[in-house]
Amino acid sequence: MFKGKKMLGIAILALLTIFVSGCGNKKEDTKDSDTVNLTWYMTGIPQKDIEKVNDAVNEYTKEKYGLTVTLNQIDWGEYDQKMSALVNAGESFDLAFTASWLGGFNYLTNARKGGFLDITEYLNGDNKSLKSSLDEKFWQGAEIDGKIYVVPTQKEIAATEFFVFNKELVDKYKVPYEDIKTYDDLEPWLKKIKEEEGIFPWYMSEGYKNPYEFDELNTSVGINLEGDQDKITDYYFEKPYEERVTKVREFMKEGYINENAALAKQTDIVGKDWFVTSTVMGPLDTATVKDQVKKEVVVTQMTDSIVTNASAVGSGTVVGANSKHPKEAMKLLEAVNTDPVLMNLLAYGIEGTHYEKTGDDTIKWLDAHSNYTTPYYMFGSYFNLYHAEGAPTDEWETLKEYNASATPSPALGFNFDTTSVSTQIAALNNVQEEFKNLINTGSVDPEENLAKMKKKMEAAGLDEVINEMQTQYDEWKK
Repeated sequence: MFKGKKMLGIAILALLTIFVSGCGNKKEDTKDSDTVNLTWYMTGIPQKDIEKVNDAVNEYTKEKYGLTVTLNQIDWGEYDQKMSALVNAGESFDLAFTASWLGGFNYLTNARKGGFLDITEYLNGDNKSLKSSLDEKFWQGAEIDGKIYVVPTQKEIAATEFFVFNKELVDKYKVPYEDIKTYDDLEPWLKKIKEEEGIFPWYMSEGYKNPYEFDELNTSVGINLEGDQDKITDYYFEKPYEERVTKVREFMKEGYINENAALAKQTDIVGKDWFVTSTVMGPLDTATVKDQVKKEVVVTQMTDSIVTNASAVGSGTVVGANSKHPKEAMKLLEAVNTDPVLMNLLAYGIEGTHYEKTGDDTIKWLDAHSNYTTPYYMFGSYFNLYHAEGAPTDEWETLKEYNASATPSPALGFNFDTTSVSTQIAALNNVQEEFKNLINTGSVDPEENLAKMKKKMEAAGLDEVINEMQTQYDEWKK
């Protein structure tokens, strides 16, 4: 027994040694001994100019806030593993990027197991300005058992599915795309484009889900927001889903959808002829989608914008539970979210090097921009960013309106404790992988295969998960 513990300790030590040596963009700490220097871990492709920007950040923060920070970038493929190892070993760090969609380093799991600092008292005390700077729905989504462990990034607060139309064909056939919100609305145009153009009009890929208003609280179990909002159920066995997959199966049989949809990647759309596809996006993402599909596009929202825990914590920054400088870490987080100079420095780089200003709050990129393109959502509120060239100058007002109008799920703030049903959840996920792509894309008969899927999911423990979640949800609502 003691030998096993010793070997485990050696293994953890070895992994941490690899972790530290792997942070290739980490500078040696040359800060003044009387100035607190924070460590901040984030993910993304390591940038050539990260140290140059880090020096500029420290020059600013030392003078204005009396602290400095070391920015550590870890590549996408390594971040989950390295940060999970750091937390599991109880090592100290000050700040780190997290998100609901990460694997081992996701927000809920690591907050629950004590890896992140409870910052509730800070937000209600010294950092009230930070709390008031974010839409309240972000804080609701971040709450776990009455406590908050993350500062969410204030960007789009809801994940919404959109139809994406090829503008060339929209213009050619005078398609009233803004009125197309359902499969029934879409069907006559699929028929016309198929007849006139001789193509598969709908390019569909393996990730398509036939979206309807449903809050998936864990695996596919959650609340049908188009039905009884007090009842826990499963996404795949509700009437809205069954209606949608039945229609999609008809579309596939008519030749309206590419035959390889169950295996197709969304990136494979480039170079193909198509009329419509879909994506999850925010209100400012049309230009990004255009770049991804390499065509001019117009979009129409398919579902209402629903705020869930997952969307509210789509990205954020946490303070490590064992941070030696929690007060200073929160001070820096407040600054990043309320000080436009600091936010733009972190997000865009150095003025005169990576960009130049063309107005009070507009910029254009310089050649060195390619040396520093870190994702903005690693840092703080988008509302403090300058407008990059080509972007509308009212973009943040548009985003504020979108966030304000997004509807909170009735389960916003409820976080399911999976401890007693973790084995069942893993088994359910395996069953879904067997069926979901084939059913979602209309590649197989939905009635027959949903019945098979349901039988296997029930055998895997679906009812146990639903019942446990119902019990916890009912208790949470009291």
